[in-house]
Amino acid sequence: MNTLISPSLPTFARPLAAPRIRRVAWVNEHAAFVGGAEQYVFETASLLTAEGVENTLLYDPLARFDPAFLKPFARAYPLIKPSDQLPALRADVVYVHRVAGAERVRQIGEATDRAIRFFHDHRPLCLREHKYTTLGQNTCVRPIGAHCYSCLGFLAKSGGAVTIRTLGPLRDELDESRKLAGVVVASQYLKKHLIAHGFDPGRIHVAPLFSAPPPAILIPRDGKRLVFVGQLVRGKGVDVLLEAMTLLPEYVRLTVVGSGRQELELQAQAEKLGLSSRVLFVGEKRGLDRDRLVASAAALVLPSRSPETFGLVGLEAFRVATPVVASNVGGISEWLREGEGGHLVPSGNPEKLAAALRLLVDAPAYARALGDRGRDAWRARFQPHHHLGRLKAAFIKVIS
Repeated sequence: MNTLISPSLPTFARPLAAPRIRRVAWVNEHAAFVGGAEQYVFETASLLTAEGVENTLLYDPLARFDPAFLKPFARAYPLIKPSDQLPALRADVVYVHRVAGAERVRQIGEATDRAIRFFHDHRPLCLREHKYTTLGQNTCVRPIGAHCYSCLGFLAKSGGAVTIRTLGPLRDELDESRKLAGVVVASQYLKKHLIAHGFDPGRIHVAPLFSAPPPAILIPRDGKRLVFVGQLVRGKGVDVLLEAMTLLPEYVRLTVVGSGRQELELQAQAEKLGLSSRVLFVGEKRGLDRDRLVASAAALVLPSRSPETFGLVGLEAFRVATPVVASNVGGISEWLREGEGGHLVPSGNPEKLAAALRLLVDAPAYARALGDRGRDAWRARFQPHHHLGRLKAAFIKVIS
């Protein structure tokens, strides 16, 4: 007698369906539009809300608060006692962003085994926060250690006074972060940097950032005008860009978009270099005003000496077909490939920066071709659904 063998698997052997993500608890110091981290929180929470995920925000009650920031969140609470609040939320994942130090990370890790942290920048990885040396202003990619003191990174200015910082608090925060269920980063560069700090590679998830589709912009491109967008701090290398401007023809102009603690110093440098009539500082711009400035420029310049953990402003240029000339530091080369959307140059080198910019302002057709390639790269790899797919995969691994 023949035995009929069913092709179906026994119940216990059937593969489990991937868990669904229904509820995400977000933890961030500020509940307001303070910087890039907060913009990411707002935009990504909005994407998840559109997919039916219920988002809850927990924030520092002493930090900045803006009711408009709460739009994608079903609920928002001051984070007072994580040991009680996080279990009560019954979230599938606790998504941690900027928090105030090791003690807060420890409290979150003890309250839940489903916490995953996004490292936005170098704040927990550098005494100076910006990963370039005080002496020589050279890009630094070394893990924290005794050499940080020889770099003079332990000296910090606060309200006109000089304070001393030590490595202990950074090491404690990294120790607590390593205990979390996972870490999300935007670049392979930052993944390697965390591995050098002792993080488990299997718990690090790389999810490159995204830029939403641009609004319809009908504006002529000015082939002789460059644009910089970002904070006016030394790590962004605007001083190097001003030096490069002196090597370019007088018909080349520069619009500087942003603000920061070096703003007056940079304006004084531009005047000293005889660039006052060619360099325009316009302050902070957001939304359509910023998009128009980028879309109408011959190129966006990203001359950082600090190793960017990603460099999102480059994607904002790509999506409007504006080519990018950027320093080859940090994670920039992961979205800007030489000849695909622009050019990479060594950081801190005004001569090579000027040479790359001259290629674009003197050859409009070539600049347009680079911009079109950049837009193609954005369409293929850096739209919202690309990031969201990788992020949800990281969440599911934590849930599982």
